[in-house]
Amino acid sequence: MKKDLPSVYANPINKEIKNNSSVYYGKNEEIRGMSKENIMEKINHIFASIHHVYKSNVLIYTKSGQIKTTIVGKSGNYLLTLNGDKINILDITDIERI
Repeated sequence: MKKDLPSVYANPINKEIKNNSSVYYGKNEEIRGMSKENIMEKINHIFASIHHVYKSNVLIYTKSGQIKTTIVGKSGNYLLTLNGDKINILDITDIERI
């Protein structure tokens, strides 16, 4: 009792296949190191440090340059300085305590 199986239709492929031509993976540590989470971790680490009682002297690298200032607090998306200035956290690329 052998039945003939139906034939399977396969669509012919008449073009060159380039599945992964637009995919790129790179190991650029500099871009990964400048994530906003990393900046927030650094800011929280400065404020949680035993050396930060009221103020901390920091060097802030922003998109437009460097700022050497004394920070006293954080409010929303801004760092508050001793001079009364507000620095947007989204503009900060790196921060270090001096």
